[in-house]
Amino acid sequence: MIKKIFLFLTFVFGLFSNFSFAYEPFLTDDASTVAKGKNQVDFYYYNIFNKAGDNPDPSAKPLNSVIDINIPGEEFIGADRAIGFPMGYTRGISDTTEASIGVTYYGFPTGAYTPFTNYNIGLKHRFFGDASDGYSFAIKPMLTFPSNTDHQSAGLGMALTGYGVNFIGSYDKEDYTLLFNFVYQHQPYNTNYSVAGSFDPLRTDLYQLSFAPIWNFNSKLHLGLDLGLVTNVVVADDQKYNYYAMAAITYQPLEDIDLGISYLRVAANFRDEFSTGYSSIFKLGISYRF
Repeated sequence: MIKKIFLFLTFVFGLFSNFSFAYEPFLTDDASTVAKGKNQVDFYYYNIFNKAGDNPDPSAKPLNSVIDINIPGEEFIGADRAIGFPMGYTRGISDTTEASIGVTYYGFPTGAYTPFTNYNIGLKHRFFGDASDGYSFAIKPMLTFPSNTDHQSAGLGMALTGYGVNFIGSYDKEDYTLLFNFVYQHQPYNTNYSVAGSFDPLRTDLYQLSFAPIWNFNSKLHLGLDLGLVTNVVVADDQKYNYYAMAAITYQPLEDIDLGISYLRVAANFRDEFSTGYSSIFKLGISYRF
């Protein structure tokens, strides 16, 4: 049961917090960067509206727990969803490098803590190729600032500083684009406090391997799939990796505005993603360049 609970937590802590604001709404990033001296802002809504498995029973928490089950925010233990609004700002600092900052506002769950958490910064450098036809490669180191212990207990972030790096590859043709990512993330947490009500030990070294084919119907409309393998954060589970599958659409009504929508399922295997035992995440948002 605990493994299923953390299927979606891996994405909230890792993918939607640290690796956003790049090629929305896909989880797999591309090797392009914002043009030198230009800016991009991203504002997205995501809804975890289905979660595999039940939540842990608050009455079953360890006796040595320092968490008061009556404090505001602990109601997330009994919830089956979360609603967040990731926001990001990216600045092109050279022809091949961009810097970004991000934060997530949580509309649900709520508690006696600020709804803002998961502050992060990143620096993406394209070291080979460009946006023209062909291969290009980039690297993106990232840093996540610690959330407070109430956020961690509510399942909305980790209470220690984390860091990671994304190795990115793109292959661009007129009619399609292929994206490849390998991500390493070190995400520690304060072991004196629960993570979403659980004191089970978690892996702090997380990995993501993903691939996204994107079809360019025209200069404005793009449809893609995003398939990936991610670390199962629960140490006690024999299965070390989980899988995700996403369908996403981007539409560019104006030259500097992109609209994106996606639907993601994550499960212990690809079979379950299309039958039972999966978690679902819906994402909708806008990117604006100026």
